[in-house]
Amino acid sequence: MEKAVWISPRILKIRKMKLITFVLIIFLWQKSYAQKDIIYKNDSTQIRCKILKVTATNYQYAYTDDALKVLKTSILKTLVDSVKQNFYDSNIVQHKIFATTVKPITANVVVAEPASKNWLFTVGIGVNLGNVLEFNNPSGGGDKKSLSGTVALDVGINYAKQNTRFSCTNELHYLFGLQKSGLTSAAHIQRISDELTTLHDLSIQTGKTKKWNFNLIAKSTLSFFTIYDGEYFKDINSLGKIQAFLSPYDVTISPGIKYQPDKYFRISISPYSFKLYGVQSNQISSKGLFITDLNSNGNYKKFLYKRLGAEVNFWYDRQVKQWLTMQYRLSFSSDYFEKFGKNGLMDGLFITKIKIVKAIYLTHRATVKSNLAVNFLKPYFNQNILLSYSKNF
Repeated sequence: MEKAVWISPRILKIRKMKLITFVLIIFLWQKSYAQKDIIYKNDSTQIRCKILKVTATNYQYAYTDDALKVLKTSILKTLVDSVKQNFYDSNIVQHKIFATTVKPITANVVVAEPASKNWLFTVGIGVNLGNVLEFNNPSGGGDKKSLSGTVALDVGINYAKQNTRFSCTNELHYLFGLQKSGLTSAAHIQRISDELTTLHDLSIQTGKTKKWNFNLIAKSTLSFFTIYDGEYFKDINSLGKIQAFLSPYDVTISPGIKYQPDKYFRISISPYSFKLYGVQSNQISSKGLFITDLNSNGNYKKFLYKRLGAEVNFWYDRQVKQWLTMQYRLSFSSDYFEKFGKNGLMDGLFITKIKIVKAIYLTHRATVKSNLAVNFLKPYFNQNILLSYSKNF
């Protein structure tokens, strides 16, 4: 018969406290991993947590430390092998932050960053149709019958990558308008406007603030449709073409320095710029409509290279609460190689869009052009109000 061992109550109490302490340590050690989701790292370690947000580059998650304090942090996707949501049946620690729902992510798959994440594509198409029909006007002047239509196309392809100094802006603006003065077959369709312009700005940021840039600007203007004498689309007068695709075309290159104090406003100063100007069609160039210089054979030249001097560009882009969009472009140039202080050109494009519903906008387009040496106070002004569709990609 075994002999009974007597243990004092004090020793039993000490052993009980040690057991409770051991269980508590194990429990707290488990709590340091927290919650229902799990992240498998590339170094074979694991993080028990609650995934709060998944971005293109990292996972943001919440967990608890040894003191049961709730903490938030993030981890780069490049350090993660895979993730599993709801891996554990229940939460160890109850906290409102752990109730946050996130978009489900596929197990064992790292979501790749889209290839076009640094590119922003913008497309806008506007249309304006008009009709005037008037008979027996009591004030006289005869009947009025006309149809008109205007189409505008605006395309933007912009590139900017975080933590890099290179960025570029590419824009295309096209305005085409026509009219028909009369409703009979004898009333011919005439062109109102046909101008395709592009703008390209390549920039390298300098300094810590990145407000200053070295940039290269290329602007082009060209016609698109074939037009005959009288602005007709058919050779009614049998006098031949006066305009066609790339006849004429105008390309201006301006290297310089750009200052961008905020994300809305940019100013670029080019101390030197040059122009490439030409006509592709032999039929049009032989008339001397756009280039009056003669070559050694006595024929009108088809191509000109010209130094322009200095150029200043102002750009302003802003969007106000998804309902108002402003895109303004204004440039001044001066040819100091020929007539210092006595010449200059102004060219402006101002696009304002007011949102009506979803992607439908009321768009106001205005162009301003002037030869400052001839008509400084009387610039050419043209405006169009269109119903347009605009979308970002």
